[in-house]
Amino acid sequence: MDNIFEYLKWRGDIPFEQEPLNEVDNLILCAFSYIRIEKFLNTKELQTIQELYPKYVSSDKKESILLKNQNTLFSQLEKSKRFGNVKIAKFVKESSEAEEKQFCAMTFIVSDREIFVAFRGTDETLTGWKENFNLSYEETPSQKRAVSYLEDIVTHTKKEIIVGGHSKGGNLAMYAYVFSKKEVQEKIKKVYNNDGPGLRSKENTLQEIEKKITTFIPKSSIVGGLFENDSLIKIIESSSIGILEHDLYTWKINGSEIITTKDMDKKTKELCNYINEKLKEIPDEKKRSIIHFIYELLNSFGINDIEETINKLGKNNSLLKKYNISIFDMQIIWKILPIILEIMKKFS
Repeated sequence: MDNIFEYLKWRGDIPFEQEPLNEVDNLILCAFSYIRIEKFLNTKELQTIQELYPKYVSSDKKESILLKNQNTLFSQLEKSKRFGNVKIAKFVKESSEAEEKQFCAMTFIVSDREIFVAFRGTDETLTGWKENFNLSYEETPSQKRAVSYLEDIVTHTKKEIIVGGHSKGGNLAMYAYVFSKKEVQEKIKKVYNNDGPGLRSKENTLQEIEKKITTFIPKSSIVGGLFENDSLIKIIESSSIGILEHDLYTWKINGSEIITTKDMDKKTKELCNYINEKLKEIPDEKKRSIIHFIYELLNSFGINDIEETINKLGKNNSLLKKYNISIFDMQIIWKILPIILEIMKKFS
């Protein structure tokens, strides 16, 4: 089956003026949003992907599997008629350890009639992952910022607006749309949540407007199955397995559509249901204590050796007492933390 690279070979010579943005284009722009263009982006003027590419090639980049995909993606986009002239506007990147905030968004001007607003997912910083954990019990600074960012974009354009993001970025895309002003919601054409968590139950009260949202969840990935989600959910196929299915470079493509399947993997579905039920049972203040406890552990031990971190988890009595962590809490942590740490290790 094809992936986004094969799609670019097939559709890359057809401009957006001829064929409007589709769900695979959404994936590609969300994947591009992870590339560290902030190092050479001039935020005072619009620049195309084609114009940015030479600066990216000449920049100092570390080697990794993820970067290899990003290099290939940038190269193919730069050469294509479809993406080469796409302009990047309103780039914003904000990070604050004090606020526990990691936010990045950008707007792609894809044609004279369409723009795509992309929210970047979690970066490699511990602050970014801490904010991910905080999603379980409170509105996060990035969610608030996503709303204001989207509302600002809408007030400055008359073009059709499509919104998307991957992982935490998908949650931000959904949240920004659901909690923006009604006049803003009316101007949004489509929202794509690409394997991002849903919304906490007390947030998830606006089912009617969620008809514009499509959520893609790989059949064995737990991320998109977290929390509640009343949008249109499509379970999709990946060329990878388990947690690695979260990687959108592995998603299977057929033409201009992402390949779907009937249902999630049974064990994955059971795990998502278990986590969601446990999160509902735990009071918000207890969630806060558990998450701060995990954060301090990660800060102390790092995340390079998952087994070592988990082994030390039950031995740090001072932290257990500080955050009033009980045996029951520990059982939940032992169930959830290895999954979180594995995702962090694979995608940091």
